[in-house]
Amino acid sequence: MMRKIIKIVLWSILGLFLLLFLAAGTFIYKARYGINFYETTPPDLPADLIDKTVLLFSKTNGFRHGEAIAAAIPAFEQMAGANGWTLYETDNGAIFNPDQLAKFDVVVWNNTSGKVLNEGQREAFKKYLEGGGGYLGIHASGDNSHQWDWYEDEVIGARFSHHPINPQFQNATLHLKNAMPELIEGLPTTWSHDEEWYMFFNDPRENGCEVIYTFDDTKINPSGNIKFLASDKDWGMGKDHPAVWYHEVDKGRAFYSALGHQGGAFQEKEHLQLLENAVRWAGKFSKQ
Repeated sequence: MMRKIIKIVLWSILGLFLLLFLAAGTFIYKARYGINFYETTPPDLPADLIDKTVLLFSKTNGFRHGEAIAAAIPAFEQMAGANGWTLYETDNGAIFNPDQLAKFDVVVWNNTSGKVLNEGQREAFKKYLEGGGGYLGIHASGDNSHQWDWYEDEVIGARFSHHPINPQFQNATLHLKNAMPELIEGLPTTWSHDEEWYMFFNDPRENGCEVIYTFDDTKINPSGNIKFLASDKDWGMGKDHPAVWYHEVDKGRAFYSALGHQGGAFQEKEHLQLLENAVRWAGKFSKQ
């Protein structure tokens, strides 16, 4: 009887271990490759889309930063109201068609993850940006889930590797670099921020990007190693680790910030000022 009980317990433990392993594997697969679906019917846009138009795109096919995405929407609504911008928010990827994209000066990827656009929508976005459109990417918009070489190399300008695991969120001091005056207006020279810090395989400056903020990742634990799953992520980018940068993409403008995993980031005045400056620059808006 005792042997039977021990056998049942051992099989139960094994079954539980396998379930946990499968759950972890599914989570990692979704974060890396996503579960892809694509909209084919564009939304009906409001008739009052006027000058200084901003598209806030919040679709995810990969890991969804739900808290941050939800917090960003009212933050951008308030920003738009204060600056006289016209904001339209959607998670419908079919809006990425030539006619509708042409109505927007800036497209904001609001923690967008995964392969969110089909091939036709990707081509429309590429032509939009290279033809003079504006882009602002937030946090997950620069991770490795997008499966799009042009986007990672030419728009983001750096290839994502990992983020810290233990602990996931750490405090670091951001240091302001010399950049275009309109992009650093109102920003502090140093800024203490809690974040899930992204590690990249390359410095975006190697791809022609200008960096706005860096931090010293030797003062945090940058390791992204996960037992049994990843053992080659125990490294950082050093004392001059880029966190926010910008550059031109042909005739268009692209701005990327690795900040913004947590909802609280969209209540920080420094972060909001950074995003406001980015939208104004990417959209080529003159300040009121």
